[in-house]
Amino acid sequence: MEEKVIIRKNIRKFKINKFIDEQDLIISEEPLTLFINGYQFLTLMVLQENLEELIIGFLAAEGIIEVENDLKKIDFKYDKTVAMIEVKGDFSPAAYKKRTLTSGCGGGSTFINLKDCAAAKNISSDLKVIAAKIPLLMSNLQQNTEYFHQTGGTHIAALATDNQIIYQFEDIGRHNTIDKVIGRALKDNIQLANKIVLTSGRISSEMVVKILKQKIPFLVSRSAPTEAAIKIARARNLTLIGFCRGKRFNIYSGEERIKLD
Repeated sequence: MEEKVIIRKNIRKFKINKFIDEQDLIISEEPLTLFINGYQFLTLMVLQENLEELIIGFLAAEGIIEVENDLKKIDFKYDKTVAMIEVKGDFSPAAYKKRTLTSGCGGGSTFINLKDCAAAKNISSDLKVIAAKIPLLMSNLQQNTEYFHQTGGTHIAALATDNQIIYQFEDIGRHNTIDKVIGRALKDNIQLANKIVLTSGRISSEMVVKILKQKIPFLVSRSAPTEAAIKIARARNLTLIGFCRGKRFNIYSGEERIKLD
């Protein structure tokens, strides 16, 4: 698969006052058009890897499915640029006509709206995490970013306990990585009420809502949260951490879940 996601391109570099012609490793970006029960729903720009997890997580985030069993099947066509998806029950395309452009990579879009924020329930997890363990998890995440180390062109997200990373995914978009994390959890029937999600990307409001819908109590980023993300996290008692770098981090909400020892 690596031959597909990483491509060699001839480029010209400028270094120490001279030009150098050489090959560079570039991350691949491919369209993935989702057809749901025969209706052309949306096209995502993706890294062509772990697409089943991506689709399951995306459908769950958008409220189209709640559990993995709500999904009847996924058939990939045209070199995995089209996914024919069948879900149980009545699927009404009209309910998803209003699309919101996200603040994500590649001009992403979502159908998440203020109604989703209002519907998200307060987090009631009793998870407690020792503060010093959080930067260690982030460090482990960054050390294992295979495609980022080669190309600098991906985001990464992971599901973790307070002691170790369970699994992680890379993609060109930070939203896609979160969807892949959620999708794998639904596929494997993993209990999320005592888990941590780690991400390399900026935390925006729609990313917080994705986390809240799955009742995940803890979201940690190497980057910054937006004001709207903080507001929603505080209203729903989500532990939200940003700028987790080196041995430090900022706590924006849910500080009661973090202890010194």
